[in-house]
Amino acid sequence: MSTNARTWFYNEPEHRPYFIEERLNGTFWQARLTQVIFDCVRAEPPFLCLGMWRGQPFEVEWEPKKWLIVRSPQNLPDDLIAGFSRVLGFKPAFRYQDPEGRMTYEWHLDGGQARWQAIQGVPSYRQPQRLN
Repeated sequence: MSTNARTWFYNEPEHRPYFIEERLNGTFWQARLTQVIFDCVRAEPPFLCLGMWRGQPFEVEWEPKKWLIVRSPQNLPDDLIAGFSRVLGFKPAFRYQDPEGRMTYEWHLDGGQARWQAIQGVPSYRQPQRLN
């Protein structure tokens, strides 16, 4: 099955974990990130999948047609962030270290200005940086 971000981000996917995993895996494998694998842990909006890429764990949470967040206990490789941007068709709005110490990247269809303002000045969000 040929799949892309239209089947899970730009439209709401079926609320079945296996289908969500298959759509994400197929999308990223077609984008030449063949070593990534997803495991769906929440099949309702906001959707949540755990991922693994070259031994590095991360999680992906998204609200279809609105935003997508990638979190990892370590800095994420530029190749993986570029892959998400390629799949979604636009760059992340910003990145920061969340209150749990995870490196976090956020993509927002509306540019993320309201979310950016919400984390500004909050000490638990460390090292915020605009990317778009």
